[in-house]
Amino acid sequence: MHKLQLIDISKSFGSQTVLKNLSLEIFPNELFIILGSSGGGKTTLLLGIIGLQPFDSGRVIIDGVDVTNLSPGERNIGYVPQNYALFPNYTVFENIAFGLRLRNTPKGIIQTKVRQIIDNFSLHGLEYHFPSQLSGGQMQRVALARALIIEPSLLLLDEPVSALDIETRQKIKAELKEVQKKLHVTMVYITHDQQETLEMADRFGILNEGKIEQYGSPDEVFYKPASLFVARFLNTENILEGKVIHKFGNKVTIQINDIILKMSTTLELPEGKQVTVCIRPGAIHLSTHPAHPGKNVFTGTIESIHPIGRDLEVKVLVTPQETLKTRISRTAVKKLKLTHGMPVNLFIDEAYVHLIPVP
Repeated sequence: MHKLQLIDISKSFGSQTVLKNLSLEIFPNELFIILGSSGGGKTTLLLGIIGLQPFDSGRVIIDGVDVTNLSPGERNIGYVPQNYALFPNYTVFENIAFGLRLRNTPKGIIQTKVRQIIDNFSLHGLEYHFPSQLSGGQMQRVALARALIIEPSLLLLDEPVSALDIETRQKIKAELKEVQKKLHVTMVYITHDQQETLEMADRFGILNEGKIEQYGSPDEVFYKPASLFVARFLNTENILEGKVIHKFGNKVTIQINDIILKMSTTLELPEGKQVTVCIRPGAIHLSTHPAHPGKNVFTGTIESIHPIGRDLEVKVLVTPQETLKTRISRTAVKKLKLTHGMPVNLFIDEAYVHLIPVP
């Protein structure tokens, strides 16, 4: 189990600053994902950690040891690039054995270790195949086996499943999680895919303008975005502008045009403070039964119903200025007999409402 610390990391290319005083701590035995848009500096960050593209300033520390000035080979880091970078003229066996041979490992030990990892990654029977004879999923497994056979302190993965079909992608993701827990390896994994991040990460950080905008567990970041950028980046479905009109202890009343929302918060919000209100679809419950007046109960009219994957997104016009989106199963839509233009009642669960103070 190994710990990674990045301290005040910066990297520029000419006049373009890609990483700016970035600091981050990644715990032993965790799968940490760096999430960011394409071209945002994710790969630059990985290449700097491994030492293939040194940072301009800052420090890289592994298990308390400063490795900033060490060569890639001296850092003992496994790396799986996006294109796998398998040697085309090497067989599967030779590709996997490459790192061990580079370290002058005895031939007998190489044979034993390669055979074992080939079995672990379900590559039996492919030992003497060349990369051109493999599927995308098989190439990914070979690249992972080659990176892990050296027993690295860290494993860095650059968009590891982006080039795979959906079925293979799901299999590889499951295998990655299994390998990570079984081998107790610390993984740093970069992607632009939010769903992948929520499925895979123990914790993740969002890279924005060269810094980590926010990091934490998937639930922490997804349901409690720290900034408007994070809320928008994670596609928060309902982002509304409101104002604190009453506060008593940790109880606040928020006015959003004609909507009055009551909730609890640990934030210090004086009356009159402008806030951004983030409401995930899971917080909004629909009913066609007559509503009893109560806390966070509203009436509205269905504006549209659209498919979103296996579910349906229902937009409800609550006031002339505000439309709220919720997501429910197709079965629930049929059961409630929801149709366009139909009046419905909404209940907003305050537990899934998050406030961001406007600067």
